Amino acid sequence: MANFTPNPQQDQAIQCLSDMVIVARPGSGKTSVLSRKIRNLVSELRPYQGIIAISFTNKASDELAHRCKADAFDVKHSFFDTIDEFCLREIVFPFVRQLMPVGAEAKTAKLRELPAPVRLLLPATPIQDATVASTDEFLPFLQGALAQGFVPLEALGMLSRHVVDQSLACQKYLMARYRAVFIDEYQDSGYFQHELFLKLKALGLTAVAVGDGDQSIYAFAHKDPRYLLELAAPNSGFTCFAITTNFRSHPSINDFALRLLDPNHPVAPTHDMRVFIKTVDGNQLAVGTWLKTAIPHLMAHYQVVSANKVAILCRHQHSARLIADHLGLTHHLFEESPFETVPLVESSLFSDLLRLRYNTQLTAEPLVEKARALKLSPLELRALRRALLRCRTCTDDELFASMIDAATLLLGQAPSEVGAMELKNVCRDAAKLRWFHSPSQDAIQIMTLHKAKGLEFDLVFHADLYDHVIPTRRYPPGTFGQVIFENEKQCLNLHYVGITRAVKACVLITSTFRINGKGEQKDGSPSQFIGRNGTAATPISW
Repeated sequence: MANFTPNPQQDQAIQCLSDMVIVARPGSGKTSVLSRKIRNLVSELRPYQGIIAISFTNKASDELAHRCKADAFDVKHSFFDTIDEFCLREIVFPFVRQLMPVGAEAKTAKLRELPAPVRLLLPATPIQDATVASTDEFLPFLQGALAQGFVPLEALGMLSRHVVDQSLACQKYLMARYRAVFIDEYQDSGYFQHELFLKLKALGLTAVAVGDGDQSIYAFAHKDPRYLLELAAPNSGFTCFAITTNFRSHPSINDFALRLLDPNHPVAPTHDMRVFIKTVDGNQLAVGTWLKTAIPHLMAHYQVVSANKVAILCRHQHSARLIADHLGLTHHLFEESPFETVPLVESSLFSDLLRLRYNTQLTAEPLVEKARALKLSPLELRALRRALLRCRTCTDDELFASMIDAATLLLGQAPSEVGAMELKNVCRDAAKLRWFHSPSQDAIQIMTLHKAKGLEFDLVFHADLYDHVIPTRRYPPGTFGQVIFENEKQCLNLHYVGITRAVKACVLITSTFRINGKGEQKDGSPSQFIGRNGTAATPISW
């Protein structure tokens, strides 16, 4: 933190003490701004107080917490984690029993995992269309689920807002414990997350929202940038600050990305253009073969010293696999979790335990901290630490048994029969276990554009730039011959996010043919985003 010297835009945001919105462009130093604001505020708090810092992913939360705690800074009783963890640990588990009967060992579950009689209690209104005003319709369902010991994950925001509204004890606790709430990536907020944020503000917590509407890419999960825009609007009760300088990307990359969004954005003349475009003859298999030569060449040219600073970003997972299979270079392909049928709470726990085994930079403390909510005795905590150590140090033949022992202590009961069976299958499959390995320094990163959110790489190869793919199309009845895009703005945001992951150079990639998700070869017409608003990437002829 001592090395961070804020520019005027950043300093204004840091010094503001009121409820505020920070509109932060990619690479603008928002994490540095947030950590400085948090440290300034926490330094004035009493020992039993803290702030709430919500991030979209565990990785982002860990990074913010790490920066705030730098140089042994005491963050006191602050909370750093995701919105779901905050709702569970600080609202639902401590206070919902005041309002409704709850099964002995309440745990999260997806709707499909709930008993059929509980699902029958759902009202006709879909959960994604629920509001604070319509919560009463869902109370029989919530009561039924909780009585069976389940917290429905899809309704967690609704339940949390209801508990805060109805529990005076919860309100008093939050007001006494926390002085401010910070939520990052606010453009990816859902309705009830937004309502909970406003409720915390109404209780007297200083409210700080951070985001960028042009990086909203999760509409499919019912996340909406309109909540960020509402807070940034005049007379919203929030002071709005913009931090726009991109310290991450080469200026030509930043200008290119902003011109995509705004036809009036000025593009500075340059003899060092760092956005390129390559059309490969063939399909994604040929793209992989071309990259085998192109990546080492561009790494040498731009002095990229390790392969894990290189990313291949794809719109769809099947393209990522096709390219990976024909790359011929050491790589790490990010795929979906190998746990497919396991109950959610067990899938999350098994994944955490396997990451602990294969990632030497992780410690057991986050798992131990979560276990404290079970009110384990000192003897049980020591047993848990030993079990976690065995998960890290045991032989491959002992892995399944060690995992079951640790999971049983953390769950308070043995894993389900389905969970244990799938865990055994994963522990026996070296290919599935690789999903939990940390990428090595010599491995090129291959992932979807959605997974790349929040990351940065020296070299980015942005693939899948085809018509029908990005932007995607719709074909409503009676529209033959018309070009109708499906949520063009979300697709443009995804393209923008992909380009702005690049630090030193970005290569846009298309090809003459493409293989779709069904394995069929189609014409590889280029994306309508290529050349948008006069953007001109430099062609690669070799």
